[in-house]
Parts: sequence; structure tokens; C-alpha cells
Amino acid sequence: MPLRLHADESPSAGPDRVWAGDESAFEALFREHYHGLAAFAARIVGSDAVAEELVQDVLLRMWEQRERLVITESVAAYLYSAVRNQALYHLRHERVDRRWQEDRSADRRAAGGTRLPPTDDRARAAELAAAIERAIGLLPPRCREAYLLRRQHHLSYAEIARVMAIAPKTVEIHIGAALRSLRVSLAEWLVP
Repeated sequence: MPLRLHADESPSAGPDRVWAGDESAFEALFREHYHGLAAFAARIVGSDAVAEELVQDVLLRMWEQRERLVITESVAAYLYSAVRNQALYHLRHERVDRRWQEDRSADRRAAGGTRLPPTDDRARAAELAAAIERAIGLLPPRCREAYLLRRQHHLSYAEIARVMAIAPKTVEIHIGAALRSLRVSLAEWLVP
């Protein structure tokens, strides 16, 4: 059944009505937060279409689980946090899928005998890339998240602070700690 917003309802209908199963209250909540959440997710994943899908999934899950859902903060804070988590999960899944596809292509090339032996430069570059991935994987989770949001997604410190729900100064501290750790982990690769 499609959701309808009644003319006499405020666009910021109370969440208590949503938890009680009031579809019009849910639609009002959906309309109030959808565009902001989609823009937020798009900054993380880099795609408007993917962001819209992620936001719709989060909102649908919230509606389906409304009777069991316990929200201790504001609904907006809950939604932004849920969308952030969903977007980061999507990025991790996308990276794993991309690696799998690359490995599969390499296996096909090797099976067909068309794979060329890597030159010393390509082998060294591959070793460095693997060392960087390992070093990033060893970072503490919050440092790694801040570092990746900055380096891979090119978010500003202020944007990272909003995504991670921390102060911009804390973002600066996390990224500084990540860079120091990476310098130590990759010392053998750094030019003297």
C-alpha cells in the first residue's frame, strides 16, 4: 500500500507515531530526512544512485524493525549513523568484490598463457601496494577509517568529523597517528 502524507500533518511527524505503525508519519519522516541522507551517503560512496539505494534500504529496515528498534539518540542522529555505517559497509564490499574480479581475471589470463611475466618495476610496485594495504590494515579502526575517508574519498576534515561523529581536531589526531604509523611500517620502502 503506498504511503500518503495527509495535508493536516506536519512534515516532522513524531517518531512515536512511526513506531506505532503510522504510515503517514513514516512518510513524513522519510521526506524530512531522505535528501539530506542521500547527499551525505553520496559524499561517502561517490555515487548518487548508490547513495539513494543505501538510504532507501536504511529507511525500509527502520520501518520493518520499528517494533524492535530502540533509539537512544535523536532519529536524525540514528539515521545518519545508520547511513554512514551502510555506506562504509558498501565500500568495503565493493573493494572485496573488485579484488575478487581482478584475481579472477588474472587466473583466466594465467590459464590462457597470455599473462606476461612482470618486470622488476611492476613486481616492486605490486609489493609496495601490498605492503601499503597491510600497513593500513594494521591501523587502529578509527585511525584507518579517518585515513581512508581522507585519502581514498578526499573528504575534508570537517566532512570526516561529521561522518565519524567526532571533532575535526580528533580527525586531525587520527590522521596524524595513521601517517606516523604508516611511516614506521613502510620505512624500508621510503627513499633515504
